[in-house]
Amino acid sequence: MAEIRWLVRTRRSEQTIITAPDAPVEVGAAAEQLEAALDGFSGRKPAWFRPLERLGYWWYPICMVATTAAFVVAAPNSLGMNIAYGLGFGVTAAVVTGAILASIAHLQVRLTSGRTVEETVKEVAALARRAGGVADRVEAVLAWDPALEREVHLLAWRAAEVDGPDRSAADRELDELWKQADPVAAANREAKIREIEEGLAALRREGNL
Repeated sequence: MAEIRWLVRTRRSEQTIITAPDAPVEVGAAAEQLEAALDGFSGRKPAWFRPLERLGYWWYPICMVATTAAFVVAAPNSLGMNIAYGLGFGVTAAVVTGAILASIAHLQVRLTSGRTVEETVKEVAALARRAGGVADRVEAVLAWDPALEREVHLLAWRAAEVDGPDRSAADRELDELWKQADPVAAANREAKIREIEEGLAALRREGNL
């Protein structure tokens, strides 16, 4: 099926953001803010941190090459030992430096934005929200009947609201459409929910919950 323009897949947190129906131009900025918040940032990520973030797992080989070169040049061991030590130390260096740089970036954003991640999420909630379990159902329904896009967008938006008064009703309506679009997946989900509920009930009876 065609890409759903109002569902945004985040690059790092692997979550999905839903943007508001009939959203104004600034919805793109709101989605970016929410994406940063889902990564733990209460505001725009620092410019110096974004290139490092794009490196992703490439940070590991970069650190491994750097530490191996340093060991080969400076350490008084055989070449093979220096390479082994350099590679091993490089993995540790990548983990430690990555964590330190991320902590510095989070702190910088927290100090400059003056708000918490939770406050950022609430601030953009009128334009962009975390889709959660809504996304898979939306994709299944629209693959089944693309003509329902407007109705499904409105339902999904209400179902993604954190404390909305009609969230449960919207969620149920979306579920009913999903059952028609993908009855097997819907049945599997209901069975899993029943299994979890039965497990919780058993724990309550045993006094463990």
